Amino acid sequence: MQYTILTIIAITAFVAACVVMHIRYRRKIARYRKTIDDCRRELQKAQESTKKIKGDTDRVIKEYFALSQSGLRIIKHKKQKEIYNITYDAIRKFIHTDSIGIGILNGLFNSLDFSFFNIESETIPFARYNLDVCNNVNIYCFRNGKTVLINDYQKEVARYLDTSKYKVSKNVSGSALYIPLYDDDIIFGVLSIFNHEPYYFNEHRTNIVRSIVAYLETAIVNFSTARTSERQNKQYIAHRLELEQTLNELRKSQSELMKMSTALRNTDNAVMLLDGSGNVTWLNNSFTKVYGYTVEEYTAQSANYNDALRQKDAVEFFRFVYENAKSVTFTLPHNKKNGDEVWVQTTLTPTLDEKGKIVQVVDVDTDITTLKKAELEIVKQRNEIELKNKDVTKSIEYASTIQQALMTGQAYLRQRFKKSFLINLPKDIVSGDFFWMGEKFGRKYMALCDCEGHGVPGAFVSMMGKVFLDEILQECRIEDPPSTILMNLNDKLQEAVSSLSSKVGGIDGMDMSFCIINSRNTTVQYAGAYRPLYLVRNGELSTINPDKVSIGGISPSENFQFEDHWQQLEDGDLLLVCSDGYADQFGSEFGKKLGRRNFANLIIEASKMDNADDMAKFLYNKHIAWRGNLEQVDDISIVGIVITQDEDDEDDDEAE
Repeated sequence: MQYTILTIIAITAFVAACVVMHIRYRRKIARYRKTIDDCRRELQKAQESTKKIKGDTDRVIKEYFALSQSGLRIIKHKKQKEIYNITYDAIRKFIHTDSIGIGILNGLFNSLDFSFFNIESETIPFARYNLDVCNNVNIYCFRNGKTVLINDYQKEVARYLDTSKYKVSKNVSGSALYIPLYDDDIIFGVLSIFNHEPYYFNEHRTNIVRSIVAYLETAIVNFSTARTSERQNKQYIAHRLELEQTLNELRKSQSELMKMSTALRNTDNAVMLLDGSGNVTWLNNSFTKVYGYTVEEYTAQSANYNDALRQKDAVEFFRFVYENAKSVTFTLPHNKKNGDEVWVQTTLTPTLDEKGKIVQVVDVDTDITTLKKAELEIVKQRNEIELKNKDVTKSIEYASTIQQALMTGQAYLRQRFKKSFLINLPKDIVSGDFFWMGEKFGRKYMALCDCEGHGVPGAFVSMMGKVFLDEILQECRIEDPPSTILMNLNDKLQEAVSSLSSKVGGIDGMDMSFCIINSRNTTVQYAGAYRPLYLVRNGELSTINPDKVSIGGISPSENFQFEDHWQQLEDGDLLLVCSDGYADQFGSEFGKKLGRRNFANLIIEASKMDNADDMAKFLYNKHIAWRGNLEQVDDISIVGIVITQDEDDEDDDEAE
């Protein structure tokens, strides 16, 4: 019993111990589980942190790699514009910029020069800021050599600029970063970046820009060094080429001096050398041949040109050369040692040192006595020819006076037509053009003739034409039209050609406008040989065209007949006939012909003038202005008549 109780107690104690142990174990297990959960959570946090660190590391590595690649691209390029543009692109890969620029020191102008400044995608080729005036944060950054970070431009810019003197635009807002550029310890520029967002440039972005700036500094220094080296290399090459050229010129000069020395000794020209003071230092052998004097004889009185020269008229030319350091050439007669006269052409040429001072004068004398005698003979013959030409000219001028007296003049024309004009401009003294006029049956018969050729031959033909027309008018019948008169003139000229051909080889023909105007000036009949009739009525020009044959060129076997034209006239009509010399004149700045179209326009302008003399003056002045300095190419004749109808002569009108 006692044993059983003890056993139960022992079992109970054992069970109790087991329960206690089990409870403790479970508590311990729970603590372990909590520890494990905590460890698991810590591990998970550690894994997440590690993953983030790895991501950040990868991003930093990629960013560093991208920065390195961009930096290498910046350093690789050799041109300034490419360096700037690649730098801009590299910065924009990592941060946003609204404007970005690189300013480089220009020591010549003491300025900060910005090339290819980029503002909101617009490139400004060039901008310059004076370093003496701190009106820009770029200048402040350069002067102080420190990075300037502005988080809010409007609020913070006053720290760097005197805003009372330099106003800041209210449109400029945001943040800006200015980083100085260095070559070792020497500042040479500024990189500036602007962003419209305030507080944009944090530490990370600023460091990115700094990294790129390191590459930019290297690239610009390399560029500057390479450019300096290239410039020095070019200067070296140019200097070497200059030295080689100088050496070649010296060798060439030595060779030329040798040749010149030989030439001066052996030339037929007399050569004398004088020093910078005007003293004779050397004469060649030909000097003695030309003048007969030796050096000793020539300089016996004095070696200076003022006393040594035998021809005192030459002293002034020598003095001119020494006073003005310029070459001169002159011709004078000289007396040789034996007293004979010799004509000499002298050329004095000074040699100057680097300061422009004369060190030597070379006197080269050429004996031109034979040429001078020939020249004097030519002058004598020329004077004789001029006298003969004057006699011939006087004869031709007298012939011109006779020609003008025989031909119809403006006075005769104005007696028949009050408002009329006659222009006669011979190419030479006498003319191949002539105006003829006659009256019969109460009518006015008139012709403007242009004989082929000009001068004396044309004048003789014009005289023949005048005589023939006088004869034809005497024989003319009232019913004969202009075409009949032209054919009669052609026959007479043909007969003259036939009789003269064996003596002078024939004569030229003539072109002509022939008109018959009735007594009351109400109608005109016209026929022409190459020369038209112009009619201007109320400012409009009409042209009555001629037949394209010349008087004197129609043989009887051709059975040719000129065409007659009839035209009713009105008050104020302008009738105009002319030779071809006016329209064929070359002139203007291009040297071209005036032409028929321009001539027609001038006729219309002239017709608007009230006075006939004004018409003639207008056409004359236009011709002179057109011709300019060019020679007149042909004889010029123009006849203009303004119609005023006369109703008094009724009997003559009825007779028609």
